[in-house]
Amino acid sequence: MQNIIESALRSEVGTNASHRTREAGYIPAVIYSRNINPLPVQVERKYLEGILRTQGSNTLVSIDIGNNSYTTYIKEIQRHPVTKEIIHMDFQQVEQNEDIYITIPVVLRGRSQVEKSGVVVQQQLKEIEVKCTTSNIPKKLEFDISKFGIGESLRVADLEISEEISIVNDPQSIIASVATLKQEIESSEV
Repeated sequence: MQNIIESALRSEVGTNASHRTREAGYIPAVIYSRNINPLPVQVERKYLEGILRTQGSNTLVSIDIGNNSYTTYIKEIQRHPVTKEIIHMDFQQVEQNEDIYITIPVVLRGRSQVEKSGVVVQQQLKEIEVKCTTSNIPKKLEFDISKFGIGESLRVADLEISEEISIVNDPQSIIASVATLKQEIESSEV
C-alpha cells in the first residue's frame, strides 16, 4: 500500500526556518534523487506520524507537490534527543521495482518465554540492512527464539527470508544470544 502526502516546497532553509516550519505543524524534509537536485519540502506532521504509526518507516510514500508526484521511501528520521519528536526527515526518490538498500528492524518472538527460565537474551543487532525491490520492502524480520537455551545464538545466516530479499550484513554476525545471569555465575563460583 502506497501512502500519499500533500507537500509544499520550502522557500526558506536553515535552523530558524526549520523552527518556524515545525511550529506551523509541518516537518522540514528533503527529497533526494539521482535525477534532480535535493528538494527542500515540508510535510504535514499529523499525516506523516499517522503513516509511521500504522505502516512503520519501511514503506513507500508518494509526495505530491503541485502537479508533480515523487515516489519515495523514508531514508532517515532525525528526532529530538529528549522529546523524541521528529525534527527532520530525508526521503529518497525511487522507481517502481527498483533495487534499494534499506535497514529493517529485527524482532525476536518468544523472548519472554526464554527469560522466564532465568537467563537473559542479549540482542546485538536490532536492525539489518537488506537489498530488495521497492515492491518487496519488508516491514520487519521476525525470528522465534522461544526454544533457545543457554549458549545458543541467532546469526544473520539463520534468518529465513524470501528469495526476493538479500541480506547485506555479514552472515556470521550475531543477532542475539542467550546467556546466564551474572548472579547465577557468581553463586556457582562460591
